[in-house]
Amino acid sequence: MTTSVASSMERRSPGRPRSASAHRAILDATIELLGEVGFGATTIEAVATRAGVGKATVYRRWRSKTPLIIEALDARAIEQMPTPRTGSVRGDLTEFLVALIAAMSGPDGRLVAPLLAEISRNQELAEAFRRDLVAPRRAVLEEILREGMVRGELRPDLDVDLALDAPVGIVFQRLLILGEPVDEQSVRRIVDQLVEGLEARPAASPGAR
Repeated sequence: MTTSVASSMERRSPGRPRSASAHRAILDATIELLGEVGFGATTIEAVATRAGVGKATVYRRWRSKTPLIIEALDARAIEQMPTPRTGSVRGDLTEFLVALIAAMSGPDGRLVAPLLAEISRNQELAEAFRRDLVAPRRAVLEEILREGMVRGELRPDLDVDLALDAPVGIVFQRLLILGEPVDEQSVRRIVDQLVEGLEARPAASPGAR
């Protein structure tokens, strides 16, 4: 490529974003529209216009708006809720819940309640939401609990499936049902109560009554 041609390309207006940049622009546009107009009014056409791409570009990646919306939400969740690696159950649960609350209390958090309402009447969305959004976060919590069992922090007979519901259930109850703020101090109290109920107990001595 000659210098003059290269310079001409550099000066050319950006136009429609391509490849990775287009993908990101589409996901960001989806989140913006969800917040502005809700699930029902968020369309492929509106997303394409907001992202500055053609409809065909969107349809090449997603067959409909449901998988697009789920991927956009999942991308935000991955950014906002990295897997904690503190080396302890208390530390990991605290980091996980602090990140969850920050996400729920931030700009994207306002999307949750309307989306849950939509899930109650949209089977495709409900299945994708549980499979692609809930299940990965639940897997992180399961890993935290099972690693705690391996380290001897939690009792070996722990009902992991039941224990998984407790931390997030408490947070959602306070934020979505009661409308109460949950700060980091509250998170630490929640985690302390949970871990005290789940932690391993020293074996009783043979002569103990």
